[in-house]
Parts: sequence; structure tokens; C-alpha cells
Amino acid sequence: MAYTLTGRKGGTVRFEPMQNGLIDKESESYSSSVTSNPIENGAEINDHVNNAAGTLNLSGVIIGGESAINALKAMRDSRDILTYTGVTRMGNLVFTSLKFDRTYKNRNGATFSATLKQIQNGTTEYVSMNTVEPMTNQDSGKSSNKQLSKTASTGMKTIAVQSVSSASASRKKAAYKGSSNLSPLTRATVAYSGLSAY
Repeated sequence: MAYTLTGRKGGTVRFEPMQNGLIDKESESYSSSVTSNPIENGAEINDHVNNAAGTLNLSGVIIGGESAINALKAMRDSRDILTYTGVTRMGNLVFTSLKFDRTYKNRNGATFSATLKQIQNGTTEYVSMNTVEPMTNQDSGKSSNKQLSKTASTGMKTIAVQSVSSASASRKKAAYKGSSNLSPLTRATVAYSGLSAY
């Protein structure tokens, strides 16, 4: 039986007994954590389970040269996402440790052990911004919208630049010209001397 470790970037390392090596041990491990929330009477509510990522431990022997050793190192260095096929089959794996032991008994190879952990890939949300005009265009007066094009950037403030009709200007001027009939013409307290009564 052949054992393979295939990467998305680094190709495939194939272990075949009596040719380039073998995998002599595979260990899968899975763990979970349970939430624990204490309540007033001293009991605990356990209402949620979090499954941790799976872990795969491999140990084996490489014979016949450095090519498999270099390929495993390259997969680890490039942070390659791997799939392992042997007695166990697992995908979305990355190296968390890789160890080689060289002895005189295996002059052109090494024994190795590796720990791989499963990862979960997420995707980012995308919101199209094509329907909203950028604020830089709005502030600089470059907008095709008639109302937005009347704005100008003045540092921290945005002011509206709009002409006022002559009729509006004359009505404003007339409103502030002439005497006001809202204020009294005489004081209610004629004898007030202007000094404080204290």
C-alpha cells in the first residue's frame, strides 16, 4: 500500500515500502470543549459543544535519498494545505511540527515524525459599492448629481454653494429695514434710576 501526502502547491510525496520509505504509524485525535455556565443554586448549565480541529500524527522512515525530506520541508515552509491518504484519509491539513532523526543505520534517509492539524477556510463578505458615489467625488464637487455638485470641501466642513435670487435678497433686505413694532416705546417703570435696588 502506498501512502501519499499531497499539497496544493508542493505536489505529492509518495511513500512506498522498499522504494523510498513507509509510514509506520498514523494517529488521529479529535477533541471538543463544553461550555460551563454556573447558576445560583451551584449547578452548571452545559449548553454548547465546540469541536476543535482534528489532528493527525504520522511517523515513518525515509530511505534512498533526500528528495522526500526536501519535499516535506518545502510543504511546511510554503504553508501548503495538504491531503493525506493512507489507512486514514484527511484533508485541509497543515504542518504544526516536523522532525527528522538521522542515524548511521539509515545513511541516505531519516526517520521522521510530523503533526498536522486540520484548518477551516472562511470566505469574506463582499458588498458592491457601485451604486453609491464615493464621498471624495461628493466633497470635491465632481458629482453628476445636481444637489451634490453644489457642495465644496472646506477642510472639516462641507458648505453648500448656491446662488440666491435677487427677489429673495430684496425680500430679506426689506424685512430688516424700517422700525419694528414689537418693542415698547416707553418704559413700564418710568422712575427707574438704573441703580440696583440692593
